[in-house]
Amino acid sequence: MEATKTVVCKLRTAEGEAEKIKETAIAFRDACNYISEIAFRQKCFNPVALHHITYRDVRNRFGLLANLAVRARDRVAKSYKQNKYRQHNFRQLSMDLDKRLFTLFRNGDDFRVSISTLSGRVKPTLDIGEYQRELLRNQVKDAKISFRNGDIYIHIAVSCEVPEPEGGNPVGIDVGEKKILVASNGFVRKGGKIKEKRGRYMNQRQALQAKGTSSAKRKLKRLSGKEERWANTVLHQVSREFVDSLEAGDKVVLEDLTGIRNGAKRRKKNRGDFHSWAFRKLGMMIGYKCAECGISVEYVNPRYTSQRCPRCGTIDRRNRKSQALFRCINCGFQHNADYIASVNICELAQGVWAPVSEPNVGINAVSDSLRVLHDDSPTSQWLYPLVTDPA
Repeated sequence: MEATKTVVCKLRTAEGEAEKIKETAIAFRDACNYISEIAFRQKCFNPVALHHITYRDVRNRFGLLANLAVRARDRVAKSYKQNKYRQHNFRQLSMDLDKRLFTLFRNGDDFRVSISTLSGRVKPTLDIGEYQRELLRNQVKDAKISFRNGDIYIHIAVSCEVPEPEGGNPVGIDVGEKKILVASNGFVRKGGKIKEKRGRYMNQRQALQAKGTSSAKRKLKRLSGKEERWANTVLHQVSREFVDSLEAGDKVVLEDLTGIRNGAKRRKKNRGDFHSWAFRKLGMMIGYKCAECGISVEYVNPRYTSQRCPRCGTIDRRNRKSQALFRCINCGFQHNADYIASVNICELAQGVWAPVSEPNVGINAVSDSLRVLHDDSPTSQWLYPLVTDPA
């Protein structure tokens, strides 16, 4: 079985090569904005139809090579798949490449790429380590050029062989803000310190934007992307620790969070945190790390998973007493709310219950194998083990 990995490599350019790459990337970005304006004005988002409308004008106006014009059209069409109600503006300086626009050359430990530009081909060397070299020995698919702090990077997608996914023991995952990840196997990672640091970043940006001076704008530019890189590092660490906690025969069950931001209600002061947190990215990282290890991944509808009692099956929004506390109004079962959600997600994959459209519908009780003796229940002794952070 094959999986795609992206290898980020810094380019070591000769004299004049960086200017040629940047010139081409600027033309590519301008072409994307031109195509985007036409697509939104004519409400044409199909890539084939958009090609017939814009291809010749893009070639003549921006001087792009044929494949670069096609890649620009595809980038615009792909962006409108998620939101067709506003015109998209492309500000980031980057450029998509296919196999005709770039070639990777391997000569021992020397790795070099040939990239098509408006002024001919350039052949910079890759400034990489042994980890990247090992990955780049796989089959190359496509690439993307990006710019950061005056340096040029190429993101090369490669196909890697991974084991066939196996495992039938489901492990449910609930993701959130207070606790980044809670799993039914007992794995927990809290998010308090992360939320606090994101708040400091936001306050710093707001203060600099309000100041509006030249020095403040330079500071904002230096900070650009810093929070995103830090957040990506945190998500990679959490997802790696979780995948390492899985045992042989486990299967990961994730929530299908498509459209979660559209229907969610948050207080005004909390909306920024909620709408900027990368729920989908964390799930994606877990998914591809599981694929590398041969662990299967399944997605389920998360509806009512935070409202259902896993012991008696009662579904009611009043079961969720607070962000952290779940207490069933029917049987008195209580536990950490995030852990209850992860157990319900796990049981969805087992077919023990299914989301229903009416609340207060009784569902089969949880299996005895998941119950342990506990003394804190107001009405019953059968509860799940309390989840704590690992030492």
